[in-house]
Amino acid sequence: MARVARVRLAIAGVLNHHPFGAGGTLNVDEGAGTKDGAITYTQPPTGVTVGADSTVASTGRCFVGARPSHGSPSLGPLHLLGSEFASLRVADLGRFGTVSIGERGRISGGVLTSELTAVGEYRVPVVRGMGPLRETITVSRDGSMVGVGRYTLTRSRGRPISVRYIHYYRPARPNHRLFARLHGKSFVLRASITVRVRGRTLEYHSRSTISPAR
Repeated sequence: MARVARVRLAIAGVLNHHPFGAGGTLNVDEGAGTKDGAITYTQPPTGVTVGADSTVASTGRCFVGARPSHGSPSLGPLHLLGSEFASLRVADLGRFGTVSIGERGRISGGVLTSELTAVGEYRVPVVRGMGPLRETITVSRDGSMVGVGRYTLTRSRGRPISVRYIHYYRPARPNHRLFARLHGKSFVLRASITVRVRGRTLEYHSRSTISPAR
């Protein structure tokens, strides 16, 4: 599996019945488990402030470039997905709404090109930060993986907003022998994400680790 040095994001969709779009590039440092870059809205979402939009902040593909928490790198989600895959995330923000994000991903020349489509309706008060993310990814025999995760949005006032999501992953050409061998195996992904808002641009930084579930 070739290493990923960059993630190129192209995001489009409909939020609160209005179209929006964004794009950017994140640089990956596998040794440190970090990704850094900028994501800029070409068309900001109507009715959602840029700083409150966790849709974009959570699309940095946290398992890409995640540092193994102990020992040398071993087989993980990115190895199983191969050079071309699709995924779907459905996020539940409780009384604040829901968002679904579909993805088509391709890896070539050390670059992951991730085309994302987001659809949802949610009303989030002013948010000033994003809490730690934790996702458990389980391998299925049928050539797919299922992730169950959560994170929080820190509000300027009031209690944090809890976000829970389920994430389905499917490679275009699954290695069925490898999936059968790893059937039932789970990985735990942990990530911290920091986003700074500068006009229509989000300056993105994440640090993530991945390890086999105990």
